[in-house]
Amino acid sequence: MTSFEKWEFLPNQKMSPKVNPKKTNNKVTIEVPSDRLYVKKASDKIIESLKGAKLSDTDIFYIKLCVEEAVRNAMEYGNKFKKDIPVKVSCALSRSKLEISVEDKGEGFDYKKVPDPTKDENIMRGGGRGVFLIRNLMDKVKYNEKGNIITMVKKLN
Repeated sequence: MTSFEKWEFLPNQKMSPKVNPKKTNNKVTIEVPSDRLYVKKASDKIIESLKGAKLSDTDIFYIKLCVEEAVRNAMEYGNKFKKDIPVKVSCALSRSKLEISVEDKGEGFDYKKVPDPTKDENIMRGGGRGVFLIRNLMDKVKYNEKGNIITMVKKLN
């Protein structure tokens, strides 16, 4: 993996790499505006940072899907699509696991209250599907107490 990189959203709405003076070999952090156009850019950058990791194509697909869902939720529900408020995505890779955190600046939420979208009474309701996918595709999912940071863990073989 590359050395620590920080990607920031600049006022002209382009992402530009900034290399942090601290050098580590296992962590990448990006910040993107709360704009739908940056959901895929954020997930692409995280996936790009995983080149060389021992991940199957299926794992990479699941990770990309989960990052996109978490980033989209942070933009929509946390930051209310306010483009000047960034979403922060951090990815840390070790020999045994991949840990990805997505943070918004919103009030947070109680993940325990998100309805199960597979139950009959919720099938036609909107919402909850992204959280459901993340819970089922990642090996471990944690939220901070406030509910504005999700941390997703994928074990490595």
